[in-house]
Parts: sequence; structure tokens; C-alpha cells
Amino acid sequence: MRYTLDHRISHADVDFLGEFKVPALLGLLERAAVEASTAAGFDAARYTREGRIWLIRRTRLERLVPVGGTETLAAETQVVDFRRARSLRRYTLWRDTLVVARATSDWVYCDLHSGRPSRIPTDLQHALVDGATCPALPRAPALPDGGDGAPVALDLTVQPSHLDHVAHVNNAVYAAFLEDGASALFAARGWPLERMLALSGALRIRWLDVEYLSDAVAGNQLTIRSWLQESDAFDGTSQPWPRGARLLQTITRSDGATVIRAQSDWVWRRKPVVVGGVPEA
Repeated sequence: MRYTLDHRISHADVDFLGEFKVPALLGLLERAAVEASTAAGFDAARYTREGRIWLIRRTRLERLVPVGGTETLAAETQVVDFRRARSLRRYTLWRDTLVVARATSDWVYCDLHSGRPSRIPTDLQHALVDGATCPALPRAPALPDGGDGAPVALDLTVQPSHLDHVAHVNNAVYAAFLEDGASALFAARGWPLERMLALSGALRIRWLDVEYLSDAVAGNQLTIRSWLQESDAFDGTSQPWPRGARLLQTITRSDGATVIRAQSDWVWRRKPVVVGGVPEA
């Protein structure tokens, strides 16, 4: 079943360059999935009665074109496979007839109380795909647990404002944590945000791959570790700003558990001429 959700971007959804924030974009994808399930007859009340919940295991996002405040997007989504307790959902974001982003999320069907994976019932599968069958698709390999050399580390404490409806840090909030960790790495390489903005631009995420491995709750002490995987990303030989960067990142709890593994590609975006406009690629 294909489902489309229209969303007008607010200026509250954009970053300091005027581009749709990655956390806000991930929130839109999650909303589209929830509404698609509701339209198929499986709303929050039904899942609660059955003691089940969907949790995201992995999200892969590619931003193709910058979009920003006041623009309207159509978020199209559909389920493309089922495994015993997992389901891959695909998303395409459109601005009119132009595809501006693509993504997939690997969702796990879990027991509401224990959080353990549970078999997806046949009636739910049929509802989400209009009765059709979906073959299991291959998944991307696991991301590394760390990079070469010493990482740049950033510590933080989970606050109540970071939590979602199940009292865990929401997947979109983790994207904000990863951006803060990346900013710490860029600053350590001589490119703090103020230096980038002085050149009328900044490095922004183009592609993001995140594995969610365990939960974090209020009061947890987290450490974001960031490694720069491309040594020539800041060589400055061809232009006076970073050409781009590929990062490997992890987020761990103070008990040593890995919460997140992530990889991302960053590109330089230019500040728009019009305040409140869309940044230039």
C-alpha cells in the first residue's frame, strides 16, 4: 500500500542555513509510517490492545536537493518486505515532480512491555501491502564499531526533552546528537561553525546511515565519538573551504553499551541570498 503525506515546511523545521533539518526530516518519515499504518487499520490504540509496537532498527537517508521553509513536500511511503519480526519501509520525498530525498527504515515489531521482537501477524502483513506478498530483501552490512586513530569525543546527558512517547530518546533526536558530534570534529580540525558561516556556508549532511542498537533514557550519560574517514576532506587545495567529509560515529552509554553506529557524507552548502530562502548546493 502506497501512502502519501503532504507537509509544508515551517521555518521552525530548518537549520541555520535555511535547509530542512535532518531530525525534522526523520520525524516526517516516522509520521508518514504511523499514518500509513493507521490508514491500513492499525492505529496506536490497536497496537496497544495487542501489546505490540514498531521500533526502528536502521535508517538510511539520501538528501538529493536542498529544501527549506515554506516549501511543500509529499512524503510517499510503502512497505517493501517482511521478515519474521522485521519490515523494510521505503520513502520518497517529492517537491512537485522533483525527488528531493530517498530513505529506507528497517522496522522491528516488538512486544510493548519487554521490547523483544515478535512475529509479525499475517493480517498485519496483508493490511500493509494490500494482501500482496513481499519477498525478504537483503540488508546492508553492519557498520564498523569505530574508525582509525583517536576520535573526537563529545559527552552529553539525556534530558527529558529528548524522550518520545515510550520514554526513550527518539530516533530523530539521535540525528541531532550526531550533528553536534560532527561539529565538534570539524572544530577540532580548524573549522568551527563561525568560520564556516564567515564564508557564507557550512558542511551539511547529504547521506546518513544509522543503526539503532540499544536505548537511552533520561539521565543516561552518552559519549559521541566521531572519526573523519577521508583524510583529504580538509586539504583546502581547490577552494578555501572544506570540500566535503565522510564521518564514522558511535554513541555509547557510560555502561559501555553501544547505542548508535552511524556513517554520513557531508557536503558544502552555500547560505541563501534571501533570508529564509533555501541554501544553494
